[in-house]
This record gives sequence, structure tokens and C-alpha cells, in this order.
Amino acid sequence: MSKVAEAPSNVTLDDHVEDELAGFLSLEKPTSFFLFAGAGSGKTRSLVNALNYLAKTYRDTLRLRGRQVAVITYTNAACDEISRRTEYDPLFVVSTIHSFAWSQIQGFNADTRVWLKDNLQREVAALQAEEGKGRPGTKASAARQSQIDTKQRRLEQLADIKTFTYNPNGDNRERNSLNHSEVMKIFSTFLLTKPLMQRMFVEKFPFLLIDESQDTSRALIDALLVVQNAHANRFCLGLIGDTMQRIYPDGKERIESEIPQSWATPEKKLNHRCPHRIVRLINQIRGGADNHTQKPRDDRPEGWVRLFVFPVDAPDKPVLEQRVRDYMAGLTGDQDWTNSSKCKILTLEHHMAARRMGFQQMFEALASVDVYRTGFLDGSFAPTRFFTHYVLPLVTAQQKGDKFAAAKLVRESSPLLSMEALKGIEKPIAQLRTAQAAIDSLMALWANSEPTCAAIAANIAETNLFLIPDSLKAALVAKQASQAATPEDEEADPVSEQIAALVAFLDCAFSEIAPYAAYVAHEAPFDTHQGVKGLEFERVMVLMDDGEARGFLFGYDKLLGAKAPTAADIKNAQEGKETSIDRTRRLFYVTCSRARSSLALVAYSLEPAAIRTHVITNEWFSADEVLSDVP
Repeated sequence: MSKVAEAPSNVTLDDHVEDELAGFLSLEKPTSFFLFAGAGSGKTRSLVNALNYLAKTYRDTLRLRGRQVAVITYTNAACDEISRRTEYDPLFVVSTIHSFAWSQIQGFNADTRVWLKDNLQREVAALQAEEGKGRPGTKASAARQSQIDTKQRRLEQLADIKTFTYNPNGDNRERNSLNHSEVMKIFSTFLLTKPLMQRMFVEKFPFLLIDESQDTSRALIDALLVVQNAHANRFCLGLIGDTMQRIYPDGKERIESEIPQSWATPEKKLNHRCPHRIVRLINQIRGGADNHTQKPRDDRPEGWVRLFVFPVDAPDKPVLEQRVRDYMAGLTGDQDWTNSSKCKILTLEHHMAARRMGFQQMFEALASVDVYRTGFLDGSFAPTRFFTHYVLPLVTAQQKGDKFAAAKLVRESSPLLSMEALKGIEKPIAQLRTAQAAIDSLMALWANSEPTCAAIAANIAETNLFLIPDSLKAALVAKQASQAATPEDEEADPVSEQIAALVAFLDCAFSEIAPYAAYVAHEAPFDTHQGVKGLEFERVMVLMDDGEARGFLFGYDKLLGAKAPTAADIKNAQEGKETSIDRTRRLFYVTCSRARSSLALVAYSLEPAAIRTHVITNEWFSADEVLSDVP
């Protein structure tokens, strides 16, 4: 009896893409490309294979001329992974975007000084023009004067700075250091305006591959597109990504639509991560945005998806969510669902985490400002980092009686004990006493109650215990401004959106800092789309609650059909702009596509029945997959 032949597996479905990439990576005839790689498509594997091909084909040729292959990734962890998988080959320069930008402008001190001088002068002129039109004595005027003084002081110091410094993972508050934003602007500007730098760049890096290109600084992507166009015959720019997974506001919107027609656009179709049922769901989710679809691997299981829809005012939500996990354990036969530490709990939006963890006021103060949002949510925002990396560790050490940790932090970070402060002092013990007095003054704020961030910042500004970020200093000055101005003047000359946000942040209790610090360090019991970017988990539970998120930039009820789009959504859609539904769809896609085995979605809504009808009608879920109670 003959055996029935098994159907061939589709695991090799995308193997041709690796061959296509090899064809583009040619020194003689380079072809720039945008590789579409959806969730779980193995883009890191494709990137590593491409690098190995380059090493095998061109190592000797490149080394002979001192040339290298550049790879830009979004996180340090991703850099480490790619470096490990290419066995730390020195042919490859693998770095984050900020590290790479700095490596290209480091040493161009004269050009950097000219750029900074021009930029600072323009910023001062703009502030002075605003001041001329404003009202004296207002909080806005006080903030502007503080900003003008800070920038003027920096201008005066420029001539004495011989070498600029920068730390992509630090605070960069020394007088000769550049900040994160400046490094990106300088590199992008130099690439656009200095033909010699373009030629040097292309000669050094004939191949530049950018992972997560949809979240890479739009200014830099625009500059690199110009460079590629000018040097297309000897420079290969490879962009890898997926617009549906863009989660940072400073990334380039609709990057695929701006790819030149001469570029290649290969696409990976296979999802190696998710089971069949979840692949079908994420295809449905993104169906309202584009035509990209994925196929599951034949050897992946069917998997499980359930949507639980509860009233927004459901009592004791944590208990209800535990019941959901218990139900999923019974449905899937996977008892790890019952343990919250073994299933990844995600929120579609940070506001819910902020409310549940206890830093809601802080979140509402800062996250609505576009220029602050990315840094605030990844922990790099200087005003919040000032509290999380200096004040909080010092206060914690003092409260625990850990004198060694407190002394170490102050010795390493306080201007009171810097080399410059101690230079020429005959008796350093006096300066040590000054530093201890500053610590004692700070800790005295906790004598009666929890202080506000404003009280702490004001105390530190007076004692000079730590350097306060310029923007925070301006907000503090505005908050402390005299009340000489009339209400009419304040209304006619209001503070800027940025300063108003920082003033609101200063009003927050210091008790909000610790949970925020735990959240951005990914030490919280649940995470969001940003924290799990590129990661995968066996079992995932996604929490959606417009009541807790308060419609903050996103709208789950609108995506799931319980609410109609707003007039602003309709207007933005007609003008080709992003809507709250677009943003929510992307986050929903990213969170759902993390699951390797089973997925539970929990939605709290004012209109549970409307959601059920909508998702079933649109074939996102079958009727038996949508539950309004936990059996």
C-alpha cells in the first residue's frame, strides 16, 4: 500500500526574498529597496542573512578601501542581537540612530559650533520677538526671559568650547555637550547641505540598512533619500519595516508612499510567530488601512482568540480580568494563563497604565505635547529623567539609610562636588559639608507630607545640588513668577504649550515619580505596544478601556464600532491626515501580533452590544468568540 504524499510545507515561502536582497546588494550596481516585513516575518533573520552575504561577497574589497556596512536599529537590545548573530564582525557598524548620527558628526567641532551659533541666535531672536509682542510681568514673559538667558549664556560659552561631547544614553547637561535633538538635526543638516560630507559618507558606507525604518527620525530619512538620489550608482539604502507598526510620533508617516519608483519593494508574506487564527485576525485589523496580508506557517497550530466585552463601569476590573485568565486556561488547557506573571498583559494606551499605577496626573500633563511624547514614554525626556535618575535614587537611598549609595550619586552627579567646583579649594571638607547641607535641605521637604515636584525643583535650584534641565528651569521660573500681571495680561500672553505642560508636571506629587520610573523601565505588571516592540509571548491579554484612557489620542470604541468617528476624524481622513482610528488600529495590530499561542482581548465600553455586532458583522470574530460574561 503506497503512502499518501504529505502536502509541501510553506515554510520556504519567503526564501526568494533572501535571494532578491542579495541581488540588490551589489557594489557594481546597487539597488536601493524598501523591504516590507510585517509582524513575525523574520526581518531580523533577513537582515542578518543580508549582512552575511555582504561579508562573504565583498569583505576583502571593502576592507582594502577601509569601507564598512552600516546598520541602524531602534534599540540597544536590537543592536546587541544583530551584533551577536553576525559574530561581532568589525565589517559591520551596528548602532542606534542617535549613536550613528553622533559617530558621523563627532570631531566636526568647527562646523558644529557654526551650526549651534546660528541655531541659538535664531532661537533667541524668535523668543525676543515673542517677548516684544507679549506682556511684561506675565508667567509667559518670565519663562521667555529664562530661556533667553540660558541660550545667551550658551552662546557666550561657544567660543571657549574646543570639543563637543555627546552620550546617546545620558543627559548631556555639560556646557560642551549636545542634546539628542541637536545631534539628529546637525547630522541631517550636514548631509543635506555639505556635498563633501555626502561623498565621504557614501564612500565610507556603500551600504546602509535601517531596521524599523517607519520609526526612524523623519528628518534623517528625508536627508538619506536625498543622498541616495544623488549617489544612486554607488550607494545602496535599504529600509526595512512596516507602516502598520509605526508607534513613535517622530517617525515618518506613510513611508512606503514616498519610496522612489526606481527602488525595489520586496515583501515578506509569511508570519512565523502567530498561529493561524491570530494571523487571520491581524489581517482583518490592518485591512482597513492597506492591502498587505500575511500567511501563517503550515506547521503553526490553529490557536485561540477571544474578545470579552464588558460595561465600562464593571466593578472590580482586576478580579474580572483574573476570571478571564482562568477561562482562557480552561479553554486552551494552558494553566500558565492563571498566573499573571506568565501571560503578557498589554494596554493599548499608556493612559490606562498611568491611571492604574498612580502617575495619571503626570501623564496627562506631558503626554499630550507631541514634542515631549516620545521622550516621556521611553524615559529619555530630560525633565522627568532629572527626577527618575537623580532625585528619586537619592531620596530612596536617604530614606533607606543607605549612605554609601547617596554619597556615590552626589559625588558622581552633583555640581557641588565636580572637579571644577573642587579646583583650588584648600579644604574640600567644606564643600562636602555644603553638599550634605543641600541633601538635608532636600530631605526636610518630606518632614510633614509628600512634596510636589515644584517644591523639590525649587529647593535644588537654590542649593545647586543637581543641574536642572533648562526647560524645567524655565517652567519653574514661570510658576514662581510674581502675580503683578493682571488676569487680562495673562490671558493675552499665555505661556506656550510646552511650558504649560511642564508647569502642570511640576504641580504633580513626587509620589508619581516612582511608578512612572518603574513603567518606563518595563518593571510594571503590564506593558504597552512600545515596551514589547519586536517581542513575542505565548499568551497575551490586551486591555482596552476608553473610560480609563479618556479618549486620549486614541479611541477603542471608535475602532470597534461602538462610537461614530468624530468631525475631526472625518476632516483628517479627507485631508489625508492621521486620525485617532488610524493610531488605535496600529496599536491594536502591534499588541495582537505579539501572541504565539493564544490571545484574550478585554474591552470595556459604554456600548458592549454595539461592539459585539460590529466585530461579528465585519468578520473580525465569530459569534462564539465574543463573550459578554465569563462562563
